[in-house]
Amino acid sequence: MKKTINIMFLSPNLNGGMDQMNRRINDSIIRECPNIRTFNLATHGPLFISILLYPIRLIYFATLLLFHRIDICHIHLAAKGSTWRKMGFSIVSRLLSVPFVIHLHGSQYREFFSKLPRPFASLVRSFFANASKIIVLGKIWENYVLNEIYVNNDEVVILPNAVIGPDKGNLGKKTYDPQHILFLGCLGDRKGTPELLSALASPKLANLSWNATLAGDGEVSKYRKLIKKLGLNNRVTLTGWIRQKEVSRLLERSTILALPSHAENLPLSMLEGMAHGLCPVITPVGAVKDVIRNGENGILVPIGDVDQLANSLAHLLENPDVCRKLAEAARIDFEKHYDFRHYHKKLSAIYTGVLSED
Repeated sequence: MKKTINIMFLSPNLNGGMDQMNRRINDSIIRECPNIRTFNLATHGPLFISILLYPIRLIYFATLLLFHRIDICHIHLAAKGSTWRKMGFSIVSRLLSVPFVIHLHGSQYREFFSKLPRPFASLVRSFFANASKIIVLGKIWENYVLNEIYVNNDEVVILPNAVIGPDKGNLGKKTYDPQHILFLGCLGDRKGTPELLSALASPKLANLSWNATLAGDGEVSKYRKLIKKLGLNNRVTLTGWIRQKEVSRLLERSTILALPSHAENLPLSMLEGMAHGLCPVITPVGAVKDVIRNGENGILVPIGDVDQLANSLAHLLENPDVCRKLAEAARIDFEKHYDFRHYHKKLSAIYTGVLSED
């Protein structure tokens, strides 16, 4: 086996969770894995530019493979256009006998695949079947690709997302009066923004001591109007999109992470909250149930249930010791399973296994 392993990452050039993971993986490998060299090829951007550049990117990719510059292609995959774009790269990989790994991220892949006509579904199944390994973020996604896409059991590897968190000694002491509720994500229906604002406006929270920040892009102006309509102007702040340093500052001063999403794979914002000692209040979507044990290291609330969300938030606000206990348990789980400092070892083992089988 070659001493240096050359990896080509295919990912979008956006600010979403998939691109964040790709950047963090790259940074971690550069720091910790001198035997691995990485290349990056963005496969997505503005529609017109993406269409124009697609054949150029394919030719560039094929040239690298043809001259043996790449040992493994690591495909970060989501639904819809992501699948069709990257399928072309997988075909080139097969033709030039370079193994590829699929890393499934998209929270709505199940819905995407279920609506495909049979011929297109067969193409997707063939795409997955030809991957050397399929990395999924949790047990629910392992079951999905086994039972719906019909991949072989030995091709699937569970590798949960991970984040960079502060050292335990650097965790600031949380202030529980007033408590600060934090939402991180793209504002919109899929992330449960309407339910969260409705819960915050509930009479159950009216006389309790709290404030909240909703940080992220999306339908910001729409929700500013809703906040005003609900009478939450003095308690709820919308920041719009902010940089990671600002996100870290918000995490440092918050006590509760609220994420009532309708669809997720394994949200990075939840893991960031756990890393910073916040108590997660979240819906049991995607691989969340692999991470959050209701009443032990966070609170699970049913999708779309405003009353239950309000009850859960009120319970934590009224019982800061409970909030602190759940947050501490979440932090311990982060240290054991979701700290990025351990991630590169697991990923390196996957690469080594692929080349050993090749």
